[in-house]
Amino acid sequence: MVDQKLVFFFLILVLFASVLPVAESACYYVSMNDGDDGYDGLSPDFPFQTIDRVNQLDLSPGDQVLFKCGDIWRTEMLLITSSGSPTQPILFGSYPSLTCSDKPIISGSQPISGWGLETGNIYRANLSTGANAGLFPNGINQLFRNGARLPLGRWPNLASHPDGGYSTVDAHNSSLARITDNELPALDWTGAAIHMKGIRWYIMNREVVGSGIHILTLNEDVTCYTGNCTGWGYFINSHHSTLDCEGEWYYDEASHYVYVYTTTGKPANGELEGSAILTGQGDFLGGIILGTHLYEHITDVIIDNFVIRNWFMNGITTPTNYELDDPERLTIRNNIIRDVDEEGINLQAWVWNAGSNSGWRGGEYLTIQNNVIDGANHYGIDSYASSSLFEGNVIRNIGLIENLGRSGLGCGFTGNNCTENGAGFRIKLDKPAFSAHDNIIRLNTIERVGMQGIDVFGPNNIIEHNFIKEACFSKGDCGGVRTFGGSSFLNTSAVNITLAGNIIVDTIGNTDGCHSDYDALFGFGLYIDHYSDAIIMTDNTVLNSTVAGILVQDSRATITGSVLHNNQSGTLHSGQISLTGSQTRVTLLNNVLYGITPEQYTLRVESLSNLLGSDYNYYFNPYFSQNMLFNGTWPGYTFEEWQAFSGLDLHSQKNWFTLNPGEPPLSTVFYNATTQQNSIDLGAYVYLDLDQNQVSNELLLGPYESEVLIKTDLVVPEVDPALFLIIFTAIFWAVLSRKPKPVAANKG
Repeated sequence: MVDQKLVFFFLILVLFASVLPVAESACYYVSMNDGDDGYDGLSPDFPFQTIDRVNQLDLSPGDQVLFKCGDIWRTEMLLITSSGSPTQPILFGSYPSLTCSDKPIISGSQPISGWGLETGNIYRANLSTGANAGLFPNGINQLFRNGARLPLGRWPNLASHPDGGYSTVDAHNSSLARITDNELPALDWTGAAIHMKGIRWYIMNREVVGSGIHILTLNEDVTCYTGNCTGWGYFINSHHSTLDCEGEWYYDEASHYVYVYTTTGKPANGELEGSAILTGQGDFLGGIILGTHLYEHITDVIIDNFVIRNWFMNGITTPTNYELDDPERLTIRNNIIRDVDEEGINLQAWVWNAGSNSGWRGGEYLTIQNNVIDGANHYGIDSYASSSLFEGNVIRNIGLIENLGRSGLGCGFTGNNCTENGAGFRIKLDKPAFSAHDNIIRLNTIERVGMQGIDVFGPNNIIEHNFIKEACFSKGDCGGVRTFGGSSFLNTSAVNITLAGNIIVDTIGNTDGCHSDYDALFGFGLYIDHYSDAIIMTDNTVLNSTVAGILVQDSRATITGSVLHNNQSGTLHSGQISLTGSQTRVTLLNNVLYGITPEQYTLRVESLSNLLGSDYNYYFNPYFSQNMLFNGTWPGYTFEEWQAFSGLDLHSQKNWFTLNPGEPPLSTVFYNATTQQNSIDLGAYVYLDLDQNQVSNELLLGPYESEVLIKTDLVVPEVDPALFLIIFTAIFWAVLSRKPKPVAANKG
């Protein structure tokens, strides 16, 4: 029996709770131009002014902090230390519209005044005096003129240099800490930074601690992959003697002077801006910081519709450390992050007080959506995130040699482990249970990045419908998308990864500065490496990679429905698909493998054990019949020889026409890198698909689809409009004047 006293007590509690005041969410407004930190900030008429005032707020779930569209805040870091709830996130956005086009700007740069002529075309300003005093507490590491980033002075100059701006090491001592270059100008280079290729895939940083005639003494030895650095390339920056080209600049930390070379006369006050180097808690700093170093992680926060530009370090970043956990349910959307010296979005922090679960993490259930990251020197997005969505972002101009500052690609000035630096997008692995798993990376555009377009190390990730162009722009031996596992299939974490419907174009594999034995361009479209397992590749399009369209190396995968065209566009024999390593096991079905030069292979296989199955593929190279390379035996197998030898590809096809060397290729790849069906106008030409069906007038392609068509000598006949009208009228009256036939009786 229910206790009546207990029921009565419960009803009293409910009644009391119903009359308690409910905390309402607050909305705070911030305007640099109209605000005052003495206001309460609770209306657009009385907004706060500074980010420092915002950082003092104790926000609650559901609160909003809105920054005025068109306003700019300089060298103030937004520190987000409060959490919302799953149903009431805290929003940092803009007003009067949450989607205004003149987004509020959080800038890491300050205008520089007080320029004077030093000598010739070199002007200088003291960052410690006059209007500059206090604005640049630790100097600058980027310089801008009218919003454009200027190049740090360098030797040799980049423009028109035969090896992409790298001079060559002629000799070195046994410790590799002193190098000789007979082309080096006889100057005192002490204090400069050098950036040196040690192999295709890394660039080391070193500081010059002494110099002599044609000699540089470095703070630490350099390590080249061959064990000998003679013949490898380097360049120097961060030194006054490098200033000889328009816009080149240098900052002298000892004197606090900044120098710029310009032929346009003395810069006006404020014409040039410098990225102020600031200090704070921890190593990871930037325009927006997500949590408190060593202490709080945050949850349920939305960052929407900002411009974050010109920062000396990162755009949006975690601090270096959290105590107990990493962020959850953060949304970073619709932001523009431009010209940062390190990382566009940095989502990696060391959780230090979680016992055996301590380690690097990047957040869970994150949504990183519709952001533009343009011009970061180390990475576009760098994260240990898991169970997160990265969608609709544009990442471009990452890790470009022309933009590098003293920190280079971010490899530090000691050690050599900087293989991945310069990537557009990296999902890094530490503890498998807490990092790099179950992410969706889709509908992103990644263009012109120094290393991998997308680099993935963890399990159960989906990478689909991304457009990647000009990956590996600064370094070689890399790909549009790379997966990288462990030391064996038993301990690999790069497992169960799906690559679907991606379009990858022009993977370069830059080898400027490499020893002559390693200077062939070395880029791959899809790079499946180092015991990656259960990799599913379907409906991808890979065009114009310099080595192979798809490389599978000591890994296990299936490749279906993909289009590979004009890969191996460099000088190395590899092919549209290359299978290497004794552990590789691959199934090929319904793929197009199409070469367009006499040197391009369709398929390269190291061992028959590499192929678990292969059929219904198109092996086309009209210039070269022996286009299937087995075990390095040159020139290769014809399609018929391959079928007889392997017992595979019994339903596959080869090209049904041939071309002579020097004749232009007849094939064209049409692709649609959008989310909508696209109609492509084929003009006056008649094409054939690979099954010899005629295609003319238009080609319909679905989202992220592609098709190879063969151009014929036929043209779509032109119809005279007057003649068409006469014929149509005649047919119309003929049909109209026909007498109906009598209907036969039903004889049942």
